[in-house]
Amino acid sequence: MKSERGVAPTAVLLLVALVALGALSAGCAGLPTGRFDALASASKGVEMATAQTDADFVRLTRRFMTFSPAPGPYRADSFAPIVEVGGAKVDFDFGPRLEPRQAALGVLASYTEVLAAFARKDYDGELDAATQSLGGSLQRLAGHATASAAAKQGAGVLATAVNGLGHALTERMRRTALRRVMSDAAPGVAGIAAYVKEINALGAVAVTTMRDQMIRKANGLKVPDGMARLQLNEAVEGVIVESNAVLAQLKQATAAVEAIVPAHAEIRDAIDKDERVALEKLKTLVAEVKRLNGVYSPLK
Repeated sequence: MKSERGVAPTAVLLLVALVALGALSAGCAGLPTGRFDALASASKGVEMATAQTDADFVRLTRRFMTFSPAPGPYRADSFAPIVEVGGAKVDFDFGPRLEPRQAALGVLASYTEVLAAFARKDYDGELDAATQSLGGSLQRLAGHATASAAAKQGAGVLATAVNGLGHALTERMRRTALRRVMSDAAPGVAGIAAYVKEINALGAVAVTTMRDQMIRKANGLKVPDGMARLQLNEAVEGVIVESNAVLAQLKQATAAVEAIVPAHAEIRDAIDKDERVALEKLKTLVAEVKRLNGVYSPLK
């Protein structure tokens, strides 16, 4: 549930994680578990916020179809999301493309949870649960025929990387294992981020097209002044506000998932560095996810 300002609880967790980073930097020489917790919280925050964006996207598509029904008497398929634009039939049913993108984000979130649990040496609890969650996310992604081969390959890279994790007996062993796993997983993290960015870009084009088509349809309607005009005004205003909100959500989601890539690399490179060294990329990631969770949607 979001607050009145539209900020999800995830953002609060991220702030707590950032505070933990400061506490760790005060001189603790142990493994920087707070950094892994922050990365996991941020990745989960992107996944959760994007799920809400997808729901808003689908509602906007349904509104679009009320403006663009097939001509002639109503039929069962009158409001199918396939519309002629510029003489070509365009499919605006984005659900099949949004769902695998969400599954890919689930893989990324589960992977970072595995890293965090391993860093904390929680072998019998959260590590097993996170590993199982990763396997389930991989299965969901693999089940989507529309998911790109690159996205599935990237997810497979993450799974292969964490398969080598065991029950490290010493902190030095955990540091070595984390460096190796994160180095092996880096191409997969980048691949998933690129896939999410691609789908978000296609989604933004679809939202812009739907918005412009609805405005064009509304301008062609002959509505007398009075209540009918006010109702049309309200509908068009809603279209503009809602489409702009989804566009903002997609843009911020892309920025947040892109920030995961350098944050992941910097955490890996900083495993053996002085805890007092500032991790600016991780702070950037936390800030991006806070902004993502703070994008208010009028569809709530």
